[in-house]
Formats: sequence, C-alpha cells, structure tokens
Amino acid sequence: MLYPALEPSLYSKLSKLWGQPSASYTVIAGILGWIVYRNRQALPFDWVVLAFGLFIVACGLTHVMHVITRVTPLYWLDGYVRGLTAVVSLATAAALPPLVPRVTALLSAERTLVEQQQDLERVNVALQEAAERSDLLAALGDALQGAQTDTDVQLTALDRLGPALGATSMLVALLDGQQARPTVVWGVPTGRPAELVAQDGFDVQQVPVLARSLQAGSATYLNEGQHLPGVASSLSGAYGLEPIFNAAGQVTGGVAAWRPAGQAWRAGEQDLLRRAAATVGLALERTQALSELARQHEALSEANRNLERSNADLDRFASIASHDLKAPIRAVTSFAELLSARYAPHLEGRGLTYLTQIRTNGYHMERLVDDLLLYSRAAVTSPAFAAVDTATTVQNVLTRLKPDLEGDVTVTLLNLPAVQGDAAQLDRLFQNLLSNALKYRKPDPLQIIVRAQAGPDHTWQFDVQDNGQGIEPEYHQRIFQLFARLHHREVDGTGLGLAICRRIVQHHGGDLWVESTPGQCSTFSFTLPRLPQHA
Repeated sequence: MLYPALEPSLYSKLSKLWGQPSASYTVIAGILGWIVYRNRQALPFDWVVLAFGLFIVACGLTHVMHVITRVTPLYWLDGYVRGLTAVVSLATAAALPPLVPRVTALLSAERTLVEQQQDLERVNVALQEAAERSDLLAALGDALQGAQTDTDVQLTALDRLGPALGATSMLVALLDGQQARPTVVWGVPTGRPAELVAQDGFDVQQVPVLARSLQAGSATYLNEGQHLPGVASSLSGAYGLEPIFNAAGQVTGGVAAWRPAGQAWRAGEQDLLRRAAATVGLALERTQALSELARQHEALSEANRNLERSNADLDRFASIASHDLKAPIRAVTSFAELLSARYAPHLEGRGLTYLTQIRTNGYHMERLVDDLLLYSRAAVTSPAFAAVDTATTVQNVLTRLKPDLEGDVTVTLLNLPAVQGDAAQLDRLFQNLLSNALKYRKPDPLQIIVRAQAGPDHTWQFDVQDNGQGIEPEYHQRIFQLFARLHHREVDGTGLGLAICRRIVQHHGGDLWVESTPGQCSTFSFTLPRLPQHA
C-alpha cells in the first residue's frame, strides 16, 4: 500500500515530531554506554546494560523509519529495522529472568552491608564509650593515689563518678557488723535515702535492697518501676549498687547511685560502677593501711621516747648507784691499807691473811661495780657511730697491755679495716678479748692472731684466735652470761668481760660467738658494720 505524498510543511512537522523521541532514545543509549565504559571494572552485568541500550537505539530507529517511510517507501529497510528491534527485544527479555536471583542477592548483600555498617557504628560507639570509661577509671586511680584518708577516697570517687553516670545522687556506705554508715554523700538524696543519710548509722535489714547486695556480695540494678522479688516498694528513677570488697573477698560496704526517671542502666554504665567500686575498695585498704602504719609509727615513736627516758633514768641510777657502792668499798680498802701500813708488824700470820683478803676482795668488789656500770651503759647508751680504724684501736690496746705481753707472746694483726662504730666501746671489746687470751694461756708460747674478712650483709667479720687452753663445747654459750666464770680461783676476773663484749657487739647490730677445741685453741668471732659507701 502506498501512502500519499506529503506536503513539505507537513513532512517538516512530522520529522520534528518523530525525530525528537529518536534523539532521546539515542541520548539515553549513549549515556548508558558511557556509564558502562567508565565503570566497566566495577559494574556487574554490564552486557545487560549494553543490550538494554541497544534495544533503546533499535526502538529509536523504528520511530525514524516511520518518518522515512512516509516520504520514501523503503519498506525493506523498515522491515530490517523492525526485525533487529524484535531480535534485540527478545534477547534482552530472555536474558533478564536469569538475572533476577543474582540481582536479588546483590540487593540483599547491599542491605546486609548497610546493617553491618550500622552494627560497626554501634560497636565503634561502644568502643569509644569503653575507652572513655577506661580513661575515667585510670584518672580515678591516679587521683586516689594521693588520697590520705577514707573520706578523701570517697569524695574523690563520687565527684568523678556522679557526672559520668548522670546520677542525681550517690553515696558510699561502709559496714560495721550489721550497721551501715553512709559516710560520704554526693548530690542531694531524696525520699528514703535522705532519711538514711540523716542518721549516723542504720541496720542494713531496714533497707532490703541494700541488705540483699551487701549480704550476698552481688550487685543490684533496678530501673524505674522495678522492684526486688518479695519487696513491695518500687523506686522512683533508676537505682544501682555495687558492693565493695577487701583483699580477703569480704564485703566492707557499697557504692550506691540514683538516676533520673527514664534513664535505664546500660551494660557499660554498670561495668563502670562495678570497676569503680573495686578501685575504691583498693584505695580504702591503702588508706587504712597508711592510717594503721601512722598509728604504729606514732606508738613506736612514743615507745622510743619512753625508752630513751627510761635509759637516761637507768644511766643516772647506775652512775649514782656506782658512786654510792664504791664509796664504802673505797673506805674499806683505804682502812685496810692503813692497817697494813701501821699494824702489819704487830699482826700474826692469820691476821695478815685476813687483812690481805679484805684488801683483795675490796679491790675485786670495786672492779665488779665498774664492770656492772660499763655493762649497763653498753645497754642503754646510744653509741656515737663514726669511722673507727680497728688497726689503730688494737695497737692502743696492746700498748696498755704491754706488761702482760713480755716473754714468749706473739700478736699478729691481719687486714684490720676501718668500720662504723663507737670508738670507746670497740676499744673495750678488743681489750676484753685480748686480756682473756692472755689470762687463759698455756705454759707454751702464746700466739694471738687478730684478723678480719668480708662478712654477710655489708659487715666485717673479726676473729681473735689464740692457742690457749680452749673451752669445752658445753660452755660455749654459758661464758657470755653475767658472772659466768670457768676458773673461779685460778684467774682473776669479775665474770662480766664476755657479757660486756656481746652487749657491745649487739649494740653495733652484730653477733659474737666462739669456736674452740679444748686444750688447743679458741677463736672469738664477731661482726661489725662496714663504713657507708660515701665514706
């Protein structure tokens, strides 16, 4: 069928009318092609998009052919275009159904990704809150290190926890048996809490919520309108309580917080209060230990002051007693000397013996009083510690003992160092030990060795060794006791020499002992502190 020829004006109008949709189809297809080209690496199913674009172009060509066939009867070309359009349409339609599951999976994956992103954002928020809580707890721990009293600990903790928890009021209650004492309050409690705070203390059984937590050692968190089983009354707002434990795991109190209505407890906030209560418990133990240490230090200082006063009184008493005791002794010995000088020629043998006994025992009694005074002062007088050259000290002692060193006596000094000690007391120590070595010798030539070597715990160990009579093992401890003498008549002495030696060594923080083989040798060993490093 032939269409009548169109007038030029009408043809122009039809061309514009049909050309605009054709151009639109072409633009749409071109944009789709450009999108596919630019995103060819990431765009899934890009061939489907291209096929859809080709379908749109074919549709546009179909519209163009409508215009052309109105002017020129190119029906064969119109048929090809329509055929192409049909093929592209059928191919696109056939390809789309299999893609539906894959597209659905992609959409589902996108939804999953969105949900995961939301979960990740929630996790990030939770991590940020956890970091803030950790920072708060770290700052709280640092602040509590400077607290000196229980009140300081509680005030510092509540001042930081109250704002962080959004609490209207908080308090710390410490247990004393069945009684609870609300020691520190933060904020303004209302209702029943305010009544309890106004009391100095109350029985925990009066507050079932508090009793349950403190007796069971478990936390309690109640939101608005909630109540414990068996407890009829409900709370206004939210309430939380965490028990405070000591190092032995015993409940010593609790930290309670009240929050406004509508603010329910979250897990992170409960964790913050729980960890803060544990931190407060440790800080309270530390301050209590500091308080106990300060109390013991004050008691020890008072005991030391009393001991110093007692030692001073004892020293004065010993000096007075020594003077008062020696006065009659000197009178006895003086009169004995006068009797001996004036009347000895007129006395018989027995009378001279009695007179000699009076003089000898008088002098012995005077030495005994002197040794007792020296022993008591070695116990109560604070030694004047300074650097003491023991080699010089021993030489001075040997100089005084020179009359007793005449004959076959050899004294050897080996490696004698300087020590930290009291010069006068150390002089007495070496004199007593060397005098004993000279007293309790054998007829054989006497050899005395005084040496020093490094001892334990920053000390020097001194040895005074001789080849004298020796001491039986059963007497190794007895000889250091007061008035202990192994030779009552044969050797002159008071029985206080070694007791004084041990007291002097102990006053220097050391120890004195003896090792001996009867009939062969004896070694008296003792330790003295070394000089300080800076000395």
